[in-house]
Amino acid sequence: MTKIKSPNYPSVGLADAIDRVAKIEAAYRSSAASREDAAKLLGYSSLSGPATKTLGALASYGLTERAGKGMLRVTPLARAILHPNSDVERADATKRAGLTPALFQEISEHFSDIPVPPEQGVITFLNRAGFHPTAVPKAANAFLNTVEMLERLEVSESHGVGVDEDAGSESPDQKFGGASVGDFIQWESQGALQLEKPLRVRWVSDDGTHLAVEGSDTGIPMNQAIVQDPPQATTPPPQSPPPVNASAPEIAKEGHRKAVFPVSEGDVTFVFPEGMTLDGIEELEAYLAVFLKKEKRQAQQ
Repeated sequence: MTKIKSPNYPSVGLADAIDRVAKIEAAYRSSAASREDAAKLLGYSSLSGPATKTLGALASYGLTERAGKGMLRVTPLARAILHPNSDVERADATKRAGLTPALFQEISEHFSDIPVPPEQGVITFLNRAGFHPTAVPKAANAFLNTVEMLERLEVSESHGVGVDEDAGSESPDQKFGGASVGDFIQWESQGALQLEKPLRVRWVSDDGTHLAVEGSDTGIPMNQAIVQDPPQATTPPPQSPPPVNASAPEIAKEGHRKAVFPVSEGDVTFVFPEGMTLDGIEELEAYLAVFLKKEKRQAQQ
């Protein structure tokens, strides 16, 4: 593979990209929209660096296309995902979108025998390809989120979309994915169980790709979760907020700072790198804006 000096990769996973393009499609359908207006629909105040990266991610998945200078429009591929004639059409369109980014195609070909390659393997591949160190974790995360979504789609198709007639006859170790808040799960990764005992799910991400269990801030891929029968005399907990960073430890590691903000339900903790640049702060601001908007919508519901 040719050494990459200026890596071109989606800044968000496919599930997130579909959620965002849906906002543009709801307002403009298949009509052209200015990039500035599209950015505002996604929660950005202007066409800043983070906004440009997000719009670029939508284009890299084939969900938007250029419609003249400074303009874009939602593609037929995106509309097939958002408004399909059937589950089969949605699944096919989603797979096409997930494999549209050129970099994702290269990584998938490199790990052709592994549906969801290990994170460290993807990181090593990107480092050897010449990625800037700061780009490696972001590109790896976007790729893994996308292939995990596509893998769940494959599992759903193999069992029949929306069909759960035999669910009652399955043994617990056959129920991969589909966990909800309050369920007890075991985590299997690379053929090995990662938890000493089944733990209860306290949070599930909005796109259903990850979950977290009681007593841990680790984000667990949904397609690695095995639903277990609950112990006696347990009650499901209320939905708790997601970890700020699914992979971050509770205590800030060296080179990072921790800030704690008390709210009525408890403390909100942020762990962030020291010496953040202005671009990094702007990106964080954009991510928090989207997160808070989702939380407000959920609280209203």
